[in-house]
Amino acid sequence: MFRAGNNSNDKRLLSYCFVFICFLLIFACPRILDADNTLMHLAQQGTLPSSSAPSTPPTFVDPPGVSKPTVAPAKPGFQPPAQFPATPDPNPQPVSGQSDQDQRLGQKTPLPQTATAGRARSGQVSLNFDDADVYSVIQTIFANILRYNYIIDPRVKGRVTFRSVTPVPDENVLPLMEIILRLNGIAIVEEGGLFRIVPMSDAPREPAPIGYGRDPQSVQLSGKVLLQVVPIRYLQSTEMVKLITPFVSTNAVIVDVPKSNHMIIVDTDSNVKRLLRLINLFDNEQQKEKRPQVFVYNVQNGKAKDMATLLQQIFLGARPSTQAATPSSPVAQQPRPTLPAPARAVVASPQMTGEALVADSTKIYSDDILNAVIIVATAEDFTTIKQTIDKIDVVARQVLIEAVIAQVDLIDNMSLGIAWSLKANLGGIFASTVGFNAPISTPTGAVGGFSFTAIDAGGDVRALISALATKSKAKLLATPHILVSDNREARIQVGSQVPIVTSETYGSLNVSQQRNIQYKDIGVILKVKPRINEGGLVSVELSQEISDYYTTKLYANEDQIIINKTDVSSNLVVQDSQTIIIGGLIREKISASNTGIPWLNKIPILGYLFGSTADVSTQTEIVILLTPHVMKSMQDVSDVTSEYTDRFSNVGLEKGKGKAPAG
Repeated sequence: MFRAGNNSNDKRLLSYCFVFICFLLIFACPRILDADNTLMHLAQQGTLPSSSAPSTPPTFVDPPGVSKPTVAPAKPGFQPPAQFPATPDPNPQPVSGQSDQDQRLGQKTPLPQTATAGRARSGQVSLNFDDADVYSVIQTIFANILRYNYIIDPRVKGRVTFRSVTPVPDENVLPLMEIILRLNGIAIVEEGGLFRIVPMSDAPREPAPIGYGRDPQSVQLSGKVLLQVVPIRYLQSTEMVKLITPFVSTNAVIVDVPKSNHMIIVDTDSNVKRLLRLINLFDNEQQKEKRPQVFVYNVQNGKAKDMATLLQQIFLGARPSTQAATPSSPVAQQPRPTLPAPARAVVASPQMTGEALVADSTKIYSDDILNAVIIVATAEDFTTIKQTIDKIDVVARQVLIEAVIAQVDLIDNMSLGIAWSLKANLGGIFASTVGFNAPISTPTGAVGGFSFTAIDAGGDVRALISALATKSKAKLLATPHILVSDNREARIQVGSQVPIVTSETYGSLNVSQQRNIQYKDIGVILKVKPRINEGGLVSVELSQEISDYYTTKLYANEDQIIINKTDVSSNLVVQDSQTIIIGGLIREKISASNTGIPWLNKIPILGYLFGSTADVSTQTEIVILLTPHVMKSMQDVSDVTSEYTDRFSNVGLEKGKGKAPAG
């Protein structure tokens, strides 16, 4: 009995212990689960207290719609169980787009892209973005980490991939965000504490901060767009803009202000700081000599207009057109008290070809009155141009052209012409130097003779013509001597002008007759253009015209003028002081010849009994002797002038000796 009673008491005691343990488990589990969820939420936010920091009781905030059961305070020394029915993820990874409630409850929404931001320790943050949308990245940085107010332009789009191997300090988060957004063409503009997230192309129109100066240290890196006005001291702002344009950000804006020599940069503050370093590197005291200056060069041996045109073609890479400067021209508006007349500006045509050898700011002008070239360029560029000018503006070589134009009567042994007579009478001296030539034109009515060109080194042709002239078988039409510059044309005319009726109008009785008259040059006209090469050969472009006229009655019983013209055009190459002979133009002239007893054959009517009249045909040949003498220096020109002066002086002395003494 006693044993039975003891057994029943033991069973009752065990029952009480079991109920008490169950009661403890029921009231202790919610408290432990809630603490575990709180620790998981703090781990996600990166705000776990360090082990060294004093522990403070956490404040728990229930999510909406979730009630927390009332629990008694834990007893001192109570240790939670080692395991719980639901073990949370030891490394929770918050996902962009999750609400705070989902994160606290440990619920995750699966997304293909993630944006992770975890705070490693105080003052640092770890950022990891894997092909995340730029909206999620902006929300994570500006809202969750920086706690900034922001607004996003609807046109902002992009994807971001970034992983921070080491934690990023808090002060570097915004500059890092500026770099991330800049790669997507997005800019950050701050206005009154509100951050505008806009496309980079719209940044210049946003109220960005304005800075002035060129000191990189004055630019504070905040990850925002900055409008910086930069003065250029030594170079031209146009040149500096071209220099730094390749280094600006995509869609950034750079504006040139040439009148004040400034430039405006709209870019991120980090890139503005880098550009200022670049500007200071190139725009320094050493570049002072590279500023454009005005240089005036007085042309000594040519025309300023021609030289300016040539320099424009060489250095500015264009085929220029010359136009007079007008008041609307920027250069003409500047006062020029030292110049008496407006300069002629050489302006490049729209068809710009070739490569420029100097700066684009270089300008070249010509002043025809002063015969000067005005160059606006840097000192370095002008030195380059001056070296070319020194080689161009030199004294041109000159050639003395000595010509003899003769008309030879083809009679007796000269009936076949000068060429055949030279071969027969001079023993074939010219057999190897006489060549038949075709391009010499013959006048209408001339006999079809040979035209030839020969070289007379010994003066034999001159001697032959002189001998014929003494026998009245040759006539010197002209012996011009002319001094001409290299590659310039010289023209000599000996003759007159003849009026020629070009049109005639016959009116009624009350309207007078009208005639249009044009004057024609008649006589000997010589045009010569020599070119000298370095070897002393002279290339001559020759144009020779010999013309005369006679009158005849063609209609209306009026005298009409008929012109006979012999025209020679040829290109010749000859050594210095050698003589070129051009001949073979044979002309036939028919004239009336009166023969009879002198005086009696001139008696009217009875004169026919004492004489006769017949048509006589005469043939003449035009021969041109051309001798070029190269003047290599001004002393040669002086010697030739003295020689001709002495020659004419001797002629005057000989004439004076032939006169009888006075008295």
